[in-house]
Amino acid sequence: MEHAHDVATTHIAGECRVFLAFEVGFSIDLARATTKLPASAREALPASRRVPADSDFAQKPLRVVIERRSITIGAWRTEAAVEATLYDFGAVSIAFRIPFSDAPETLRSLAASLWNNAALAAEARAAVEALIATLGDAVMRAELRAGAEDYVVFTVDPASFHGVAHGALSVDVIGAARAAALLRLEDGALSAQGVIDATSDALSYGPRDLAMVDWAAAIVIDAEPATTLAVLELANVQLVELKHLDAELDRGLDHVWAMASDRSLFARFRLRANLRRLAELELEGAALFDGVTNALKLFGDQHLARVQRAAARRFRIDDWEKSIARKLETLGAISERLEARQSQYRSELLEWIIIALIAFEIIRTFA
Repeated sequence: MEHAHDVATTHIAGECRVFLAFEVGFSIDLARATTKLPASAREALPASRRVPADSDFAQKPLRVVIERRSITIGAWRTEAAVEATLYDFGAVSIAFRIPFSDAPETLRSLAASLWNNAALAAEARAAVEALIATLGDAVMRAELRAGAEDYVVFTVDPASFHGVAHGALSVDVIGAARAAALLRLEDGALSAQGVIDATSDALSYGPRDLAMVDWAAAIVIDAEPATTLAVLELANVQLVELKHLDAELDRGLDHVWAMASDRSLFARFRLRANLRRLAELELEGAALFDGVTNALKLFGDQHLARVQRAAARRFRIDDWEKSIARKLETLGAISERLEARQSQYRSELLEWIIIALIAFEIIRTFA
């Protein structure tokens, strides 16, 4: 049952952010990109009294506003511009903004329309393609990968809940069932268990703010949501990068197993080149893994750190990281075995050279 102070019959005002993250290349030279995007401005975590001075991105991303057409989604429309955030490890996040002022029940229709929205995905991809063309050589080994990770955040102005008793915000200000529907981008009702699961990661910094984080969407009630949005956007970018790296390592391992099982006549002559490619895969994988997982340091900010951990749990970031770490270890182990095999081939070659030299000396002596 919803609580008596449920505001579901009143309007809540705010903005829906739809993030779509893309893998666009091995890395992006942000300093060079700045010169190619005159309207851009490099951003750290948005300024806030909550954020300690030592909490920030290891490499500040680059954010630029790009004029794009407005897209109609049911009764709502996106703003005629998107925000593109560029990360040095080769990712770009596109953010659409959809203003709203509706009852939570009405927002269910918007939420359901945003599930794998093809129009937004196509517009975001077109924006990224244009951006890559503009950046040129600032993107190293540019290649826009198929697919994108999308994430929806409903940001709500806490002034919408001025009549809430005791002034403290909780899941009940929207209603657990209604909040769960938004978090799961569902137009219909969820089971009691589904409602509990969707709303279990509810976090507050003060009495007038609230963040609910789930795997498909989040609800952020905050007068200054920019820092929380930056953390959630990065988590979505990390997910697309980790999935990309995991797939690359899978392909690399398939190639490595083919190398390791090669028993053809010329296998030993190809071994050096294969080892070079394997070393490159290891180094690039480790570099990307380190860049993605250590992109943001939240020293001393317990609230944002909790938001980051909640997103990581929902996105199963730890599982992706463990999978990648295991594959990197496997590549290292196979590399060591192949290097040992190369050393064995080298020793055998040296033995044959010595035997040939001895035979040559013997033949020359009796000649």
